[in-house]
Amino acid sequence: MSSEAMSESLQFAAVKRRAVASRSYRTRLPPANGITFAPGSSIQIDLPASLAGTYIDMSQCYLKFKVVNSAAQDFNLDRAGAYGFIRRLQISQAGAQISDLDRFNVLACAMIDADSSFEWRGSSGKTLVGTETSLRGERVAAGASRTYCLPLILNPLSQTTPNRLIPLFSLASLSMRFTMEDVATAVVAAGAPGITFEDVELVSMLTELSPGAQAMVDSATGGRYDILATSWAYSGGQLAAGVTSSTTNLGFSYSSMERCVFALRPQVSQVQARYALGNRAVESLSEYNLLINSQQYPAQPVRRENAGAEALGELLIADHALMDFAKGTAFCNGFTDTGLALAGAGSGYSLYANINPREALVPNDPFNPTAAATGINPGGVTTAGVVTESNIGTYLSSIELESAISNGKSSSIYSGVSTLASTVQLVTKHSAAVTSACTIDAFANFTILMSLNMRGTGVFSVSV
Repeated sequence: MSSEAMSESLQFAAVKRRAVASRSYRTRLPPANGITFAPGSSIQIDLPASLAGTYIDMSQCYLKFKVVNSAAQDFNLDRAGAYGFIRRLQISQAGAQISDLDRFNVLACAMIDADSSFEWRGSSGKTLVGTETSLRGERVAAGASRTYCLPLILNPLSQTTPNRLIPLFSLASLSMRFTMEDVATAVVAAGAPGITFEDVELVSMLTELSPGAQAMVDSATGGRYDILATSWAYSGGQLAAGVTSSTTNLGFSYSSMERCVFALRPQVSQVQARYALGNRAVESLSEYNLLINSQQYPAQPVRRENAGAEALGELLIADHALMDFAKGTAFCNGFTDTGLALAGAGSGYSLYANINPREALVPNDPFNPTAAATGINPGGVTTAGVVTESNIGTYLSSIELESAISNGKSSSIYSGVSTLASTVQLVTKHSAAVTSACTIDAFANFTILMSLNMRGTGVFSVSV
């Protein structure tokens, strides 16, 4: 046998093969519990069940709804756009929980900051979600309505590894329950806007295999459909004013916890007139780490010094993007400890420090914080070329817990730290006394196994 190999470009016999017989069709799934919804209410959408040989790709679904502002008061969305309206996302089947993410909107804002580019936020994100290229979301005028289409992020049905279609032939429906956020937290307004959610539907594409093709899949799996996915969970605490260190107990208990993302949100900004979801403070944070059964992760605490290069580097490692030089974020300068245009509302510069987020204008060159005053909101400029500090902080921290054996992107192995029956604590130290009490929002990213045994119970079981 020759030890030499042929270039793939010369492998003329290796051609695409026709897929098994199937058809795909687009569906609109309405809520099961109403037509019009108010802030604070829950919207339940049930996926179809008992559809022979039918699957859904959740990464190609979006939640569509119309936001109606019935009051004589404009409002601005937070940086997460319309994701800010969703406080909690629960997925269950036959009364058994598959995932439950509280503070969904807070994490969505953090992940949009971390993973989306300036161009996306001003183009596709602006149209779909209502994001902007500044520290705020879009403005909705009094008496106006706006329809959004939100890709279904931050849930295990959309984050299968590798990508898997979700079977819809189980004996019970998969239920998705969206708990909507209160107006005072979801939007920023001088008064109290009147918001309702109408025309809600889950738009999806279903794929139906022919009986012969489904029989082949069922024979290959033995009737058992195992789906590996990553999921998110929330645990919170309080950071008191005046302290220089804190230890927060986190209720995370998983067999493979991959990373922990956390943020400090000033409590004084969690009111109607300020940006409650995306305002993340530094509060003189100097170092941090996790304690799992008293063992430090990482072994040497992460330090946040001056510009915060080490902290940002660790965040990018946890996001598997340290060497992704095309990656864009919205908090590259959100690591500086100085400057409050509105005392207590935030802490630190942001990438767009020369934008007053309460105004409609944005600068011509948002990446240049010393740009001339032309084209820049006068509310964010004292004199030409001199900018005031943003009153919205963008700082975010993350701790990587995966072993390098999986290189962070493997679809065949997972290597997170086990926290089952463990005491998990977040430890922070501050170089100066905390000036404003904060809410500590911590999110665990972990691996789960969803199993559907069609020759057994006929519903999904979940192992974490």
